[in-house]
Amino acid sequence: MTKKKSDRLALVHDLAVKKREKADQYLAESRQRMTQAETQLQQLEGYLREYQEQFTQNGQQGFSSSQIVSHQAFISRLQHAVRQQYQTLYLARDQYEQVLKHWQHSYAQAKGLEKLHDKALDAEQVQRDKKEQQQIDERSQLTQRSGVFSSD
Repeated sequence: MTKKKSDRLALVHDLAVKKREKADQYLAESRQRMTQAETQLQQLEGYLREYQEQFTQNGQQGFSSSQIVSHQAFISRLQHAVRQQYQTLYLARDQYEQVLKHWQHSYAQAKGLEKLHDKALDAEQVQRDKKEQQQIDERSQLTQRSGVFSSD
């Protein structure tokens, strides 16, 4: 016996829902990575700013040339770390946008299949109702005919 269209669509819809749920998970993970990259960048920039302010305040007392060279090297490393973190954030945002597009596609696909499945169920219900009405009409006609024959 062949399966009903709604049964076949239910299977495809279930697969699409699982795909969408995976996309939900990937989207959440990607958003978390992006948020972590933003937080880390803010922390690095804040630390760089604090270190420069502290050095400026302490610089009023005077520094030796080795302290200045050491400070400049450390500032340079911090600035490099900030640039790298900007790159990490850029990549995280780019990945998030790609994952978001995938999620939107998966969501739309699951929603479309759900509507198709619902339409198939509705069509099958209409068919069942018609068949039931036809059977009722046939029984009614048989009852009327047998009533006509029994009254003679």
